[in-house]
Amino acid sequence: MASFRLELTVLAASALLGIYETPALSQQIPTYSASAATKDAKSSSVTPRLADGHPNLNGFWAGGGRASGAVILHHQDHVEIRVGDNNPPERLNAARNDHAEVERVDPNPPPYKPELLAKVKELEKNRYQVDPAFVCKPAGVPRVGPPNAIVQAPGMPIIFLNETLSGNIYRLIPIDGRPHDPDADPSYYGDSVGHWDGDTLVVDTTELNDDTWLGEPGWFHSTALHVIEHISRDDEGIRYEATVEDSGVFTRPWVMNPRTLRPTKEVTIETAPCMDRDRPNIPAR
Repeated sequence: MASFRLELTVLAASALLGIYETPALSQQIPTYSASAATKDAKSSSVTPRLADGHPNLNGFWAGGGRASGAVILHHQDHVEIRVGDNNPPERLNAARNDHAEVERVDPNPPPYKPELLAKVKELEKNRYQVDPAFVCKPAGVPRVGPPNAIVQAPGMPIIFLNETLSGNIYRLIPIDGRPHDPDADPSYYGDSVGHWDGDTLVVDTTELNDDTWLGEPGWFHSTALHVIEHISRDDEGIRYEATVEDSGVFTRPWVMNPRTLRPTKEVTIETAPCMDRDRPNIPAR
């Protein structure tokens, strides 16, 4: 397994940087230049494509921040609501220095069943003690978000690389028409298969365990979780959107806030292993 991971890491990095030396593979692996893509975006409105006609997703990607929402400041004697997520950092820092608790309200929360809203609220209240991400557990899908890097080569699964607090992870997305593995055990990143719907890469993930959250505000899920990610490319970057289905806790499918990624010259780096050292020092709320 260690040898496989090493070979995968070398292949992924080499494909992204265009430096693989083996002729048989170097002729197949498409290279991607972030600077070239930025230049092309200014002069062309055509989506970059590979030889097989599919959009070229190769490269390092950045961006994809959260959508605008309301910022609520809980002061000791009053509650102040600031609309929009673009409040100057110094204003929010001043609020914290005034002993106000900053709460961000997402305008697009998951549609939980009414009888489960109290549980969501309780988990949010105690999130610093019970959020799996705070004890170095994997983020899981879809919380891991869009990939920081994508490797796309003929005859191979598409590779997603992500930097996370719990360490770097990779996801292999087969696009050869295979079905889900009927023998797959539930895991943090599940069983993913992909296909092209026109110019959109569709990634279907099942067999996810329930030891992750969908987001920090106590957004838990069940083992019925099913995630469908849509990734498309234009001349400026990548659009990432995920639809989350969970009949165990939702009243309907939830379409997460879309994210837009731009090419970047910043190379994905290896993060240090996460160690749970802070939880004992976090006071209960």
